[in-house]
Amino acid sequence: MKINKQSLEEQATEYIREMITNGQLELGSKIVESTLSKELELSRSTVRMALNSLSHEGLVIQKPYVGWHVFTLDSDELWELYNMRVAIESQAAAMAAERATEQDKKDLIEFYDEFCRVCDSVSDELVICKMDFEFHRKVVELSHSPRFAKIYAQVANQLKSYIEMTHIEYDLSQSGLSHKPLVDAICAGDSEKAWLEAKENITTFTELSGKN
Repeated sequence: MKINKQSLEEQATEYIREMITNGQLELGSKIVESTLSKELELSRSTVRMALNSLSHEGLVIQKPYVGWHVFTLDSDELWELYNMRVAIESQAAAMAAERATEQDKKDLIEFYDEFCRVCDSVSDELVICKMDFEFHRKVVELSHSPRFAKIYAQVANQLKSYIEMTHIEYDLSQSGLSHKPLVDAICAGDSEKAWLEAKENITTFTELSGKN
């Protein structure tokens, strides 16, 4: 017998989080507690606790007299996320170029190769966006900075949405290949080039806000 050690609240939180990050619940859409509790076959209080947990992650917002809504990204928030990505990912890439071990570099190349294989064989935007995000998280991990990793994890779900927005009208087959200069710079130990390539790989705030 397989025992699920997660509480009902944790399972509900994970399920709703997945619905938001994979686009089943669109940005800005209204969440009705009663409807969700019926769908999940859970009490409204359990669903409410799950939504409260997700509010701390910035994924849902409770508006007075209106109720729960999935978060939205207005121009100010897009600006903040863009600059946060530049600050964390560019510096992490530079640090990765300086600190990555030979095994780290081997792991990065293997992940990059898998990323490219997925882009060649899969046309599912969500799958490729997930690989894109995991690649950038891998670079942050290779910086060997626990603080950077912690900060990145705190905004991970909003960053996933940012990345998904950047893939609109984008040739998905090129997503993996576009990261090659960054991989090369890290593996060569060129911190300055790694910083520049990481920044170049992030869709600018101006380009992204122009799509909305």
